[in-house]
Amino acid sequence: MLSIAEIKRGLFSYEEATRGFVASFKSAGDLLKAAEKTKQANVKSFDCFTPCPIHGLDHAMGLHRSWIPVLTFVGGIMALILGLSYIFYIDVLNWPIVYGGKPFFSWPAYVPILFELTIYFASVFTVVGVLVLGRLGKISRKLPAPRVTSDVFAIWLGDANLTRADVERILSGLPAEIQEIQP
Repeated sequence: MLSIAEIKRGLFSYEEATRGFVASFKSAGDLLKAAEKTKQANVKSFDCFTPCPIHGLDHAMGLHRSWIPVLTFVGGIMALILGLSYIFYIDVLNWPIVYGGKPFFSWPAYVPILFELTIYFASVFTVVGVLVLGRLGKISRKLPAPRVTSDVFAIWLGDANLTRADVERILSGLPAEIQEIQP
C-alpha cells in the first residue's frame, strides 16, 4: 500500500527545465535511445520534449502509470454516493411521499440521473486532473530548445552534478546538439 508521502511525491515531482543541458535530435528514434541511455546512467532529473507522441517513450523514461484514471474513478464514485445520498435524503427523510404504490426510496427510477451525474463528475475530475497534474495553464513557460514544438525532439538533463562531458558521454553515439541552459 502506498503512503500519502509516496503519492504526493509521485504526483508533484515535476521540475521545470530552468538549468542543465538540452540535447536536440532530428528523429524520434534517436530521442528514444537517448531516454534509455539517460535512464541507464541513473540521471534523476530529465524530461523529453516532442512535437508528437512517441510510442514507448514513457517506458524508456521509467515513468509510472498516470493518476488520471484513478481521479476519474474517484469522481464517478463520489458522484454516485452524493447522488444516492441526496435522493435518499429527499425521498425518505425530508419529503416522504408514497406515489404509485412505490416505496419511499425507489432507486431504479433514478438510474438515468445517477448515470449522468456520474459521467459529469468523472469528466470534471478528469479535466481538472489533466490541468493540475500536467501543469497546464502556465503560458509563461519557456521552451528548452528552439523549434521543439514543430520538428525537433529534445531531452533535458537537469541533475546539478552533471557536466557537459558527462552529458556527451551519456549521449555518445547519437547525433545530438547539446546546449547548456543557464538560469
